[in-house]
Amino acid sequence: MRHAIRYDEELRLLGELCRELVKLGLKVGFRDALPGLTVTTDIPGVPLYVFVSESGTDFDWNNAAMRHPVEDTEGAALRIAGFLRDHSVGEHHHA
Repeated sequence: MRHAIRYDEELRLLGELCRELVKLGLKVGFRDALPGLTVTTDIPGVPLYVFVSESGTDFDWNNAAMRHPVEDTEGAALRIAGFLRDHSVGEHHHA
């Protein structure tokens, strides 16, 4: 078993996070072959990948070095936007 979370639940969580990221003005793509989001960065052709952890409890990004509980999609979106801003890889650098 690949994940402890069902595929349709994984897609639902990613969809919720996608909506929150778009509200923050980020450009987000949705991958369903290997469920995850691609967030556009300042580096052409190098998106930030966001996935649901294998346990199904967290959103993971930055090669799983960063994570946030899936129950808080708005907080996760704010942390991802902050990560992009702090690491100068996000399209929007507003404070």
